[in-house]
Amino acid sequence: MTMLSLALACHSAPSLLPDGEAAALDVEARLDEDSETALTVAWTTETTSEAILEYGPDDDYGAFVEGWSSDDGLDHAVVLAGLSADEEWHWRAVSRSADGDLVSADAVFQPADPPNDLANLEVSGEFDHLVLTPVMGDASFAAIYNGAGEPVWWRKLSTSMVMATQARMSLDGKAVLVMASLPELGTSVAIIRMPVAGGEPTITYTPSGHHDFLELPSGGYAALVHDVRTFEGYSVEGDAIVEFALDGTSRTVWSTWDVRDPDHVESMATLVSGDRDWTHTNSLAMLDGNYWVSSYRLCTVSIIHGASGALVAELGTGDDVALVGGDGFGPQHAVLPIAGGFLLFNNRPRNDGDSWSEAVQYDLNLREGTYSRAWNYEADRSVSTRMLGNIEPLAGGGHLVAWGSAGRMTLLDEDHDVTWEAAAPLGSGFGYAHVVTELSGQP
Repeated sequence: MTMLSLALACHSAPSLLPDGEAAALDVEARLDEDSETALTVAWTTETTSEAILEYGPDDDYGAFVEGWSSDDGLDHAVVLAGLSADEEWHWRAVSRSADGDLVSADAVFQPADPPNDLANLEVSGEFDHLVLTPVMGDASFAAIYNGAGEPVWWRKLSTSMVMATQARMSLDGKAVLVMASLPELGTSVAIIRMPVAGGEPTITYTPSGHHDFLELPSGGYAALVHDVRTFEGYSVEGDAIVEFALDGTSRTVWSTWDVRDPDHVESMATLVSGDRDWTHTNSLAMLDGNYWVSSYRLCTVSIIHGASGALVAELGTGDDVALVGGDGFGPQHAVLPIAGGFLLFNNRPRNDGDSWSEAVQYDLNLREGTYSRAWNYEADRSVSTRMLGNIEPLAGGGHLVAWGSAGRMTLLDEDHDVTWEAAAPLGSGFGYAHVVTELSGQP
Protein backbone atom coordinates (compact mmCIF):
# COMPACT_ATOMS: atom_id res chain seq x y z
CA MET A 1 0.00 0.00 0.00
CA THR A 2 2.96 2.36 0.44
CA MET A 3 3.20 2.76 -3.33
CA LEU A 4 -0.20 4.39 -3.55
CA SER A 5 1.17 7.90 -3.17
CA LEU A 6 3.47 7.55 -6.17
CA ALA A 7 0.59 8.34 -8.51
CA LEU A 8 0.05 11.80 -7.28
CA ALA A 9 2.45 14.55 -8.07
CA CYS A 10 4.77 12.54 -10.20
CA HIS A 11 5.21 10.57 -13.38
CA SER A 12 5.81 6.83 -13.33
CA ALA A 13 8.68 6.00 -15.64
CA PRO A 14 11.80 3.91 -15.94
CA SER A 15 15.03 5.52 -14.81
CA LEU A 16 15.82 8.62 -16.85
CA LEU A 17 19.53 7.90 -17.01
CA PRO A 18 21.57 4.81 -17.99
CA ASP A 19 22.80 2.56 -15.21
CA GLY A 20 26.27 3.29 -13.93
CA GLU A 21 26.46 6.97 -14.92
CA ALA A 22 28.78 8.85 -12.56
CA ALA A 23 27.35 11.25 -10.01
CA ALA A 24 28.14 14.87 -10.84
CA LEU A 25 25.65 17.08 -9.02
CA ASP A 26 26.27 18.50 -5.56
CA VAL A 27 22.92 18.93 -3.85
CA GLU A 28 21.64 20.29 -0.56
CA ALA A 29 18.74 18.43 1.06
CA ARG A 30 16.59 20.06 3.74
CA LEU A 31 13.90 18.30 5.76
CA ASP A 32 10.96 20.41 6.92
CA GLU A 33 11.06 21.04 10.65
CA ASP A 34 7.28 21.07 11.11
CA SER A 35 6.51 17.40 10.54
CA GLU A 36 9.59 15.97 8.77
CA THR A 37 7.38 14.76 5.93
CA ALA A 38 8.69 16.99 3.12
CA LEU A 39 12.20 17.01 1.67
CA THR A 40 13.49 19.96 -0.37
CA VAL A 41 16.48 19.26 -2.62
CA ALA A 42 18.35 22.22 -4.14
CA TRP A 43 21.37 22.56 -6.47
CA THR A 44 23.11 24.82 -8.96
CA THR A 45 24.34 24.06 -12.47
CA GLU A 46 26.79 25.91 -14.71
CA THR A 47 24.54 25.64 -17.77
CA THR A 48 20.80 26.06 -18.31
CA SER A 49 18.95 22.87 -17.40
CA GLU A 50 15.73 21.41 -15.99
CA ALA A 51 15.10 20.16 -12.43
CA ILE A 52 13.94 16.58 -11.91
CA LEU A 53 13.93 14.29 -8.88
CA GLU A 54 13.77 10.54 -9.42
CA TYR A 55 12.53 8.46 -6.50
CA GLY A 56 11.17 5.06 -5.54
CA PRO A 57 11.40 2.26 -2.97
CA ASP A 58 14.85 1.23 -4.21
CA ASP A 59 17.64 2.56 -6.40
CA ASP A 60 15.76 1.62 -9.54
CA TYR A 61 13.52 4.59 -8.64
CA GLY A 62 10.57 4.20 -11.04
CA ALA A 63 8.97 7.64 -10.60
CA PHE A 64 10.02 11.24 -10.96
CA VAL A 65 8.76 14.72 -10.18
CA GLU A 66 9.59 18.02 -11.90
CA GLY A 67 10.59 20.99 -9.78
CA TRP A 68 11.56 24.66 -9.99
CA SER A 69 14.35 26.33 -11.93
CA SER A 70 15.35 29.99 -11.93
CA ASP A 71 14.76 32.14 -14.99
CA ASP A 72 18.34 31.59 -16.14
CA GLY A 73 18.03 27.82 -15.57
CA LEU A 74 20.99 27.65 -13.17
CA ASP A 75 19.35 27.31 -9.73
CA HIS A 76 17.03 24.39 -9.05
CA ALA A 77 14.84 22.97 -6.27
CA VAL A 78 12.35 20.12 -5.91
CA VAL A 79 10.03 19.22 -3.02
CA LEU A 80 9.37 15.54 -2.33
CA ALA A 81 6.30 14.97 -0.16
CA GLY A 82 3.28 12.69 0.27
CA LEU A 83 5.22 9.47 0.86
CA SER A 84 4.54 6.78 3.43
CA ALA A 85 6.63 6.66 6.60
CA ASP A 86 6.64 2.86 6.39
CA GLU A 87 9.19 2.94 3.57
CA GLU A 88 12.70 4.19 2.93
CA TRP A 89 12.60 6.16 -0.31
CA HIS A 90 15.61 6.34 -2.60
CA TRP A 91 16.06 9.55 -4.57
CA ARG A 92 18.49 11.38 -6.79
CA ALA A 93 18.47 14.78 -8.46
CA VAL A 94 18.71 15.07 -12.23
CA SER A 95 19.52 18.12 -14.36
CA ARG A 96 18.73 17.73 -18.04
CA SER A 97 20.32 20.17 -20.48
CA ALA A 98 21.53 20.44 -24.05
CA ASP A 99 25.04 19.73 -22.80
CA GLY A 100 24.04 16.40 -21.27
CA ASP A 101 22.41 15.10 -18.12
CA LEU A 102 23.90 15.35 -14.63
CA VAL A 103 22.84 13.24 -11.68
CA SER A 104 23.49 13.29 -7.94
CA ALA A 105 24.45 10.32 -5.83
CA ASP A 106 21.73 8.00 -4.54
CA ALA A 107 20.28 9.09 -1.18
CA VAL A 108 17.53 7.87 1.16
CA PHE A 109 14.57 9.74 2.67
CA GLN A 110 12.25 8.25 5.28
CA PRO A 111 9.39 10.53 6.39
CA ALA A 112 8.66 10.78 10.09
CA ASP A 113 5.93 8.76 11.75
CA PRO A 114 2.79 10.78 12.55
CA PRO A 115 2.26 11.94 16.13
CA ASN A 116 0.37 9.61 18.43
CA ASP A 117 -2.64 11.95 18.55
CA LEU A 118 -3.09 11.81 14.76
CA ALA A 119 -4.40 8.34 14.13
CA ASN A 120 -4.34 6.20 11.01
CA LEU A 121 -7.69 5.58 9.33
CA GLU A 122 -9.30 2.16 9.14
CA VAL A 123 -9.49 1.45 5.41
CA SER A 124 -11.18 -1.03 3.12
CA GLY A 125 -10.63 -1.08 -0.65
CA GLU A 126 -7.99 0.81 -2.63
CA PHE A 127 -7.52 4.48 -3.53
CA ASP A 128 -4.47 5.83 -5.37
CA HIS A 129 -4.84 9.50 -4.44
CA LEU A 130 -4.28 11.63 -1.37
CA VAL A 131 -7.02 13.33 0.65
CA LEU A 132 -6.69 16.64 2.50
CA THR A 133 -9.00 17.36 5.42
CA PRO A 134 -9.12 19.03 8.83
CA VAL A 135 -9.23 16.39 11.57
CA MET A 136 -11.02 17.37 14.77
CA GLY A 137 -10.66 15.26 17.90
CA ASP A 138 -8.72 15.31 21.17
CA ALA A 139 -6.18 17.24 19.09
CA SER A 140 -6.88 19.05 15.81
CA PHE A 141 -4.85 18.88 12.60
CA ALA A 142 -4.75 19.78 8.95
CA ALA A 143 -3.76 16.42 7.49
CA ILE A 144 -3.20 14.64 4.20
CA TYR A 145 -3.86 10.88 4.09
CA ASN A 146 -2.88 8.32 1.49
CA GLY A 147 -5.10 5.51 0.27
CA ALA A 148 -3.83 3.20 2.99
CA GLY A 149 -5.20 5.58 5.62
CA GLU A 150 -1.76 6.79 6.69
CA PRO A 151 -1.08 10.49 7.41
CA VAL A 152 1.67 11.57 5.00
CA TRP A 153 1.63 15.33 5.78
CA TRP A 154 0.20 17.24 8.73
CA ARG A 155 0.29 20.38 10.82
CA LYS A 156 -1.06 20.34 14.36
CA LEU A 157 -3.55 23.16 14.85
CA SER A 158 -4.30 22.68 18.53
CA THR A 159 -3.89 20.24 21.40
CA SER A 160 -7.68 20.30 21.80
CA MET A 161 -10.71 20.09 19.54
CA VAL A 162 -11.12 23.36 17.65
CA MET A 163 -13.41 24.38 14.82
CA ALA A 164 -11.40 23.76 11.66
CA THR A 165 -13.94 23.28 8.90
CA GLN A 166 -12.09 23.77 5.64
CA ALA A 167 -8.63 22.96 4.25
CA ARG A 168 -7.70 23.50 0.61
CA MET A 169 -4.55 23.30 -1.49
CA SER A 170 -3.39 26.74 -2.59
CA LEU A 171 -3.90 27.62 -6.23
CA ASP A 172 -0.15 27.37 -6.87
CA GLY A 173 0.00 23.96 -5.16
CA LYS A 174 2.73 25.06 -2.76
CA ALA A 175 0.73 25.37 0.46
CA VAL A 176 -2.17 24.04 2.46
CA LEU A 177 -4.77 26.68 3.39
CA VAL A 178 -6.93 26.01 6.44
CA MET A 179 -9.73 28.01 8.07
CA ALA A 180 -9.62 27.58 11.83
CA SER A 181 -10.52 29.20 15.12
CA LEU A 182 -7.48 28.66 17.36
CA PRO A 183 -7.04 29.44 21.07
CA GLU A 184 -4.09 31.76 20.41
CA LEU A 185 -6.20 33.80 17.96
CA GLY A 186 -8.78 34.63 20.63
CA THR A 187 -12.23 34.97 19.07
CA SER A 188 -10.84 35.54 15.58
CA VAL A 189 -11.10 33.09 12.73
CA ALA A 190 -8.20 33.00 10.31
CA ILE A 191 -7.10 31.46 7.05
CA ILE A 192 -3.66 29.99 7.66
CA ARG A 193 -1.31 29.37 4.74
CA MET A 194 1.10 26.53 5.56
CA PRO A 195 3.87 25.82 3.02
CA VAL A 196 4.08 22.14 2.12
CA ALA A 197 7.87 22.32 2.28
CA GLY A 198 7.81 23.85 5.77
CA GLY A 199 8.40 27.34 7.08
CA GLU A 200 6.47 30.09 8.81
CA PRO A 201 2.73 30.13 8.13
CA THR A 202 0.96 33.26 6.89
CA ILE A 203 -2.24 34.25 8.69
CA THR A 204 -5.11 36.25 7.16
CA TYR A 205 -7.73 37.25 9.72
CA THR A 206 -11.37 37.03 8.63
CA PRO A 207 -13.41 38.78 11.37
CA SER A 208 -16.60 36.79 12.05
CA GLY A 209 -15.53 34.27 9.40
CA HIS A 210 -16.85 30.74 9.53
CA HIS A 211 -17.18 27.45 7.67
CA ASP A 212 -15.70 28.13 4.23
CA PHE A 213 -13.45 30.26 2.04
CA LEU A 214 -11.99 30.40 -1.46
CA GLU A 215 -8.59 31.61 -2.60
CA LEU A 216 -9.09 34.23 -5.31
CA PRO A 217 -7.00 34.13 -8.51
CA SER A 218 -6.35 37.86 -8.10
CA GLY A 219 -4.94 37.31 -4.60
CA GLY A 220 -6.65 37.24 -1.22
CA TYR A 221 -9.68 35.25 -0.19
CA ALA A 222 -13.46 35.22 -0.24
CA ALA A 223 -15.01 33.97 2.99
CA LEU A 224 -18.34 33.46 4.66
CA VAL A 225 -18.81 35.80 7.64
CA HIS A 226 -21.56 36.26 10.20
CA ASP A 227 -23.66 39.38 9.60
CA VAL A 228 -25.42 40.09 12.90
CA ARG A 229 -28.16 42.75 12.98
CA THR A 230 -31.00 43.71 15.28
CA PHE A 231 -34.44 42.74 13.99
CA GLU A 232 -37.70 43.15 15.91
CA GLY A 233 -35.72 43.55 19.12
CA TYR A 234 -33.66 40.40 18.65
CA SER A 235 -30.01 39.98 17.69
CA VAL A 236 -30.19 37.86 14.56
CA GLU A 237 -27.24 36.17 12.86
CA GLY A 238 -27.36 36.32 9.09
CA ASP A 239 -24.43 35.73 6.75
CA ALA A 240 -22.43 37.53 4.09
CA ILE A 241 -19.72 36.93 1.50
CA VAL A 242 -16.70 39.16 2.07
CA GLU A 243 -13.59 39.37 -0.10
CA PHE A 244 -10.37 40.00 1.87
CA ALA A 245 -7.45 41.47 -0.10
CA LEU A 246 -3.86 40.78 0.93
CA ASP A 247 -3.36 44.51 1.67
CA GLY A 248 -5.90 44.26 4.51
CA THR A 249 -8.86 45.85 2.73
CA SER A 250 -12.16 44.04 2.31
CA ARG A 251 -15.35 44.21 0.22
CA THR A 252 -18.77 42.85 1.14
CA VAL A 253 -20.15 41.13 -1.96
CA TRP A 254 -23.56 40.03 -0.69
CA SER A 255 -25.55 39.51 2.49
CA THR A 256 -28.58 37.41 3.31
CA TRP A 257 -30.13 40.65 4.60
CA ASP A 258 -30.09 41.90 0.99
CA VAL A 259 -32.57 39.17 0.01
CA ARG A 260 -35.15 38.99 2.80
CA ASP A 261 -35.92 39.60 6.45
CA PRO A 262 -36.07 36.77 9.00
CA ASP A 263 -39.25 34.84 9.65
CA HIS A 264 -40.30 33.47 13.04
CA VAL A 265 -37.43 35.08 14.93
CA GLU A 266 -38.66 33.92 18.32
CA SER A 267 -38.53 30.26 17.27
CA MET A 268 -34.93 30.40 16.02
CA ALA A 269 -32.30 28.40 17.89
CA THR A 270 -30.42 30.51 20.45
CA LEU A 271 -26.62 30.32 20.39
CA VAL A 272 -24.44 30.71 23.44
CA SER A 273 -23.85 34.32 22.46
CA GLY A 274 -27.59 34.95 22.38
CA ASP A 275 -27.76 35.64 18.63
CA ARG A 276 -30.58 33.89 16.79
CA ASP A 277 -29.04 31.59 14.17
CA TRP A 278 -31.07 32.50 11.11
CA THR A 279 -29.58 31.43 7.78
CA HIS A 280 -26.51 29.38 8.78
CA THR A 281 -24.78 29.44 5.39
CA ASN A 282 -22.00 26.89 5.40
CA SER A 283 -20.26 26.53 2.03
CA LEU A 284 -18.81 28.74 -0.65
CA ALA A 285 -18.04 27.84 -4.27
CA MET A 286 -17.59 29.72 -7.53
CA LEU A 287 -18.31 28.97 -11.19
CA ASP A 288 -18.24 31.37 -14.17
CA GLY A 289 -17.91 34.41 -11.91
CA ASN A 290 -20.89 33.49 -9.71
CA TYR A 291 -20.67 32.55 -6.04
CA TRP A 292 -22.74 29.61 -4.79
CA VAL A 293 -23.72 29.29 -1.11
CA SER A 294 -25.87 26.80 0.78
CA SER A 295 -28.04 27.66 3.77
CA TYR A 296 -28.57 24.92 6.34
CA ARG A 297 -31.54 26.55 8.05
CA LEU A 298 -33.32 27.94 4.99
CA CYS A 299 -32.66 24.72 3.03
CA THR A 300 -31.76 26.81 -0.02
CA VAL A 301 -28.91 27.25 -2.47
CA SER A 302 -28.18 30.81 -3.62
CA ILE A 303 -26.30 31.82 -6.77
CA ILE A 304 -24.80 35.32 -6.53
CA HIS A 305 -23.13 37.43 -9.20
CA GLY A 306 -19.57 37.88 -8.00
CA ALA A 307 -19.03 41.42 -9.27
CA SER A 308 -22.36 43.05 -8.42
CA GLY A 309 -23.65 40.88 -5.57
CA ALA A 310 -27.01 40.52 -7.34
CA LEU A 311 -29.00 37.36 -6.69
CA VAL A 312 -28.92 35.28 -9.88
CA ALA A 313 -31.12 32.49 -8.54
CA GLU A 314 -32.18 30.76 -5.36
CA LEU A 315 -32.96 27.06 -5.35
CA GLY A 316 -35.24 25.68 -2.68
CA THR A 317 -38.74 26.31 -1.43
CA GLY A 318 -40.65 29.54 -0.98
CA ASP A 319 -42.66 32.12 -2.92
CA ASP A 320 -40.23 35.01 -2.97
CA VAL A 321 -37.25 33.43 -4.70
CA ALA A 322 -35.98 33.82 -8.24
CA LEU A 323 -36.02 30.09 -8.83
CA VAL A 324 -38.26 27.66 -6.95
CA GLY A 325 -38.29 23.95 -7.46
CA GLY A 326 -39.05 20.47 -6.24
CA ASP A 327 -39.28 19.39 -2.66
CA GLY A 328 -36.28 21.34 -1.41
CA PHE A 329 -33.10 19.89 -0.06
CA GLY A 330 -33.48 19.57 3.67
CA PRO A 331 -30.71 21.03 5.83
CA GLN A 332 -27.56 20.68 3.74
CA HIS A 333 -23.89 21.51 3.29
CA ALA A 334 -21.30 21.98 0.58
CA VAL A 335 -23.01 22.96 -2.65
CA LEU A 336 -20.57 22.49 -5.56
CA PRO A 337 -21.54 23.65 -9.07
CA ILE A 338 -20.57 21.39 -11.97
CA ALA A 339 -21.33 21.45 -15.69
CA GLY A 340 -25.10 21.16 -16.08
CA GLY A 341 -25.89 20.92 -12.40
CA PHE A 342 -24.52 20.82 -8.88
CA LEU A 343 -23.53 18.48 -6.05
CA LEU A 344 -24.90 18.74 -2.53
CA PHE A 345 -24.43 16.96 0.78
CA ASN A 346 -27.89 16.54 2.25
CA ASN A 347 -27.76 16.16 6.03
CA ARG A 348 -31.46 15.27 6.38
CA PRO A 349 -31.74 15.32 10.18
CA ARG A 350 -35.06 13.93 11.43
CA ASN A 351 -36.92 14.57 14.66
CA ASP A 352 -38.14 10.99 14.94
CA GLY A 353 -34.64 9.55 15.47
CA ASP A 354 -34.26 8.23 11.93
CA SER A 355 -31.56 10.68 10.88
CA TRP A 356 -29.59 10.00 7.73
CA SER A 357 -27.40 11.76 5.22
CA GLU A 358 -26.82 11.49 1.48
CA ALA A 359 -24.67 12.72 -1.39
CA VAL A 360 -26.77 14.04 -4.27
CA GLN A 361 -26.19 15.30 -7.79
CA TYR A 362 -28.81 17.60 -9.33
CA ASP A 363 -29.33 18.51 -12.96
CA LEU A 364 -30.06 22.22 -13.36
CA ASN A 365 -31.53 24.32 -16.17
CA LEU A 366 -31.39 27.95 -15.09
CA ARG A 367 -33.05 29.19 -18.27
CA GLU A 368 -36.14 27.07 -17.67
CA GLY A 369 -35.96 27.43 -13.89
CA THR A 370 -35.90 23.69 -13.19
CA TYR A 371 -33.69 21.23 -11.36
CA SER A 372 -34.03 17.53 -10.52
CA ARG A 373 -32.11 14.74 -8.86
CA ALA A 374 -29.74 12.90 -11.17
CA TRP A 375 -28.55 10.36 -8.57
CA ASN A 376 -27.95 10.02 -4.86
CA TYR A 377 -25.97 7.82 -2.49
CA GLU A 378 -26.80 7.17 1.13
CA ALA A 379 -24.79 4.94 3.42
CA ASP A 380 -26.35 2.80 6.10
CA ARG A 381 -28.44 4.80 8.53
CA SER A 382 -25.70 4.70 11.19
CA VAL A 383 -23.61 7.05 9.02
CA SER A 384 -25.31 10.41 9.35
CA THR A 385 -24.08 13.81 10.35
CA ARG A 386 -25.61 17.12 11.29
CA MET A 387 -22.20 18.82 10.98
CA LEU A 388 -20.43 19.30 7.65
CA GLY A 389 -20.14 16.69 4.91
CA ASN A 390 -19.25 17.21 1.24
CA ILE A 391 -19.00 15.46 -2.12
CA GLU A 392 -16.30 16.03 -4.72
CA PRO A 393 -15.90 14.65 -8.26
CA LEU A 394 -12.68 12.96 -9.35
CA ALA A 395 -11.02 13.98 -12.60
CA GLY A 396 -11.03 10.40 -13.87
CA GLY A 397 -14.63 9.67 -12.82
CA GLY A 398 -16.28 8.81 -9.53
CA HIS A 399 -16.79 10.87 -6.38
CA LEU A 400 -15.31 11.25 -2.92
CA VAL A 401 -17.90 11.64 -0.15
CA ALA A 402 -16.82 12.90 3.29
CA TRP A 403 -19.30 12.43 6.12
CA GLY A 404 -18.08 15.33 8.28
CA SER A 405 -18.45 14.83 12.00
CA ALA A 406 -19.24 11.14 11.45
CA GLY A 407 -15.54 10.65 10.67
CA ARG A 408 -16.02 8.62 7.49
CA MET A 409 -15.01 8.95 3.84
CA THR A 410 -16.34 6.93 0.89
CA LEU A 411 -15.10 6.61 -2.68
CA LEU A 412 -17.76 5.94 -5.31
CA ASP A 413 -16.96 4.75 -8.83
CA GLU A 414 -18.75 5.94 -11.97
CA ASP A 415 -21.65 3.58 -11.20
CA HIS A 416 -21.86 5.00 -7.64
CA ASP A 417 -20.64 1.74 -6.13
CA VAL A 418 -18.31 1.89 -3.13
CA THR A 419 -14.67 1.07 -3.95
CA TRP A 420 -12.93 2.49 -0.85
CA GLU A 421 -13.92 3.56 2.63
CA ALA A 422 -11.98 5.10 5.49
CA ALA A 423 -13.03 5.65 9.09
CA ALA A 424 -11.44 7.78 11.80
CA PRO A 425 -11.27 6.54 15.40
CA LEU A 426 -14.33 7.11 17.57
CA GLY A 427 -14.45 10.70 18.75
CA SER A 428 -12.76 12.16 15.65
CA GLY A 429 -14.42 13.94 12.76
CA PHE A 430 -13.48 15.50 9.44
CA GLY A 431 -13.98 18.92 7.98
CA TYR A 432 -14.61 19.27 4.27
CA ALA A 433 -12.33 16.82 2.41
CA HIS A 434 -10.61 17.23 -0.97
CA VAL A 435 -8.63 14.99 -3.29
CA VAL A 436 -5.03 16.14 -3.71
CA THR A 437 -3.57 15.67 -7.18
CA GLU A 438 -0.16 17.32 -6.61
CA LEU A 439 1.94 17.61 -3.46
CA SER A 440 5.54 17.13 -4.59
CA GLY A 441 7.01 19.64 -7.01
CA GLN A 442 7.91 23.30 -6.64
CA PRO A 443 8.90 24.78 -3.25
